[in-house]
Amino acid sequence: MAQNKPIGKLLEELGFITPEQIEVALDVQKANPKFFGEILEDLDFVTSDEIAEAIALQNNLEYINLEHIVPSQEALKIIPKNVALSKNILPISVDETTFTVATQEVNDLMTLDYLRKVSKRQVKFVVGDKKAIARYAEIFYYQLENPIEAEIAEIVKKTLENKDIDIPHLVDLLLNSAIKDKATDIHITPEHTTAHVFYRIDGVLQHYYSLPLSLHPQIVARIKILSNLDISEQRKPQDGAFSYQFLNEAFDLRVSSLPTNYGENIVMRLLGKNASLFNLSHLGLNETNTKKVENYFAKPYGIILIVGPTGSGKTTTLYSALRKIDSLKKNVMTIEDPIEYRFSFIRQTQLNVKAGYTFDAAIRAFMRQDPDVMLVGEIRDEETAELAVRASITGHLVLSTLHTNDAVGTIPRLADLKIPPYLIGSGLLAIIAQRLVRKLCIHCKEKITVSTEELIEHGVDSSLLEKHPDYEVYKAVGCEHCRHTGYNGRVAIVEIFEIDQIIESMITSGASSHQLFEKACENGMVTLKNDGYEKVLTGITTLEEIARVVN
Repeated sequence: MAQNKPIGKLLEELGFITPEQIEVALDVQKANPKFFGEILEDLDFVTSDEIAEAIALQNNLEYINLEHIVPSQEALKIIPKNVALSKNILPISVDETTFTVATQEVNDLMTLDYLRKVSKRQVKFVVGDKKAIARYAEIFYYQLENPIEAEIAEIVKKTLENKDIDIPHLVDLLLNSAIKDKATDIHITPEHTTAHVFYRIDGVLQHYYSLPLSLHPQIVARIKILSNLDISEQRKPQDGAFSYQFLNEAFDLRVSSLPTNYGENIVMRLLGKNASLFNLSHLGLNETNTKKVENYFAKPYGIILIVGPTGSGKTTTLYSALRKIDSLKKNVMTIEDPIEYRFSFIRQTQLNVKAGYTFDAAIRAFMRQDPDVMLVGEIRDEETAELAVRASITGHLVLSTLHTNDAVGTIPRLADLKIPPYLIGSGLLAIIAQRLVRKLCIHCKEKITVSTEELIEHGVDSSLLEKHPDYEVYKAVGCEHCRHTGYNGRVAIVEIFEIDQIIESMITSGASSHQLFEKACENGMVTLKNDGYEKVLTGITTLEEIARVVN
């Protein structure tokens, strides 16, 4: 029974930690008497999210991913903010009989008794990541007390009445709104009569606010001041950056200004500094692909490339797989631009072109540091490509990313970078191409009837339909949980091009991309599109979403 097992054993059974990591954590605990789970987190062996999964299993309770949950206002109003924060709980929903609350302290009987009394209902505990609970409790209670949309509407009204406006506060509201709704990019765009604010959420631009055009130059000036840009220069593009804090969480913003016919267009990339570590199982890879990726990242030497366009989740996959490498037994070194996430027991270095520390210079330096695994953030030029491939055939595992449209298309791209075919064939272990597709909102998705003939007309392979005879296809609807888009969160679709001896000899002899693709499919490679269609047949996404993301 899972209830009788210690948390360390459950984490090991779930594949989150190794016996060696448990031994190291026990050694650390002798010198630093903390809870075992906290030590595992401090050492970056597990995330608080993974501990939450193990606690849920240990107590036969439901685990929820708070990234995809919007608590009801009725539930939040039952518990005061200070109680929610001090007890690290997050009210989720309430009905006539049940009050659902997310927590990681599932055996806290005093809190359970308190919740029963104040709600006058049965209390259902669900298990969530304690860091996510703290973060979202701050955000959702803030929104309850300070409705951002209402504040922005009031500012618009004051502007039209020619009243003075607090521009720094307005910019803060726009940033807070973006953070609250998990935007990755903020676009502030002037048009003929108004300025428009768009947020990119789950990879898609969404219109949020229309502001009087008279506010636009003031907003631009404020952002330029924050970013150390020249506010008097409005004729040419500028790039800058600044740091921002919202509810005790730090964010970096990369800012770009561009002159247009109606004024300067501003785009800001929003980067959270405190993002948790990564987990392969959360990326959306099916069991077969997860095992393939884990198998390749356990190899002693060779090069693994993760390819795709900007914003396709390459870095996330790279770091998720990196966590599977036993850094207690292997010397893992990275060169990144910049270091976005920090890992224990991994030697991470940051690109510094001004100081001459480039990707190729880093690889040369790494070779004198007795490395087992080298992560090169991106292959951008011929020298880096050649050094990476040569390192991979001299007994090192090399991990990197490249911008190409599909897995097989990476071969001619490496040839463009002047890598000889024999080096490409002998150095490569596998190429993982990926895209991100939006997941259907679990609260409002609606089942639809689609015949096998219609699916085949859409391009779904008949072998997939044989594999999923009881398929279920859904459509996006829209509700308050997903901002009425019908989607919430994203999942990776991948194709894994494995370089076996036959493929290696074909590359060496100069086979065309088409020939390589045909052979890879013959060997069982599942294409990006078919991996996407499998997620359609299992109710994760829609046919429309696959058509949007994959040609």
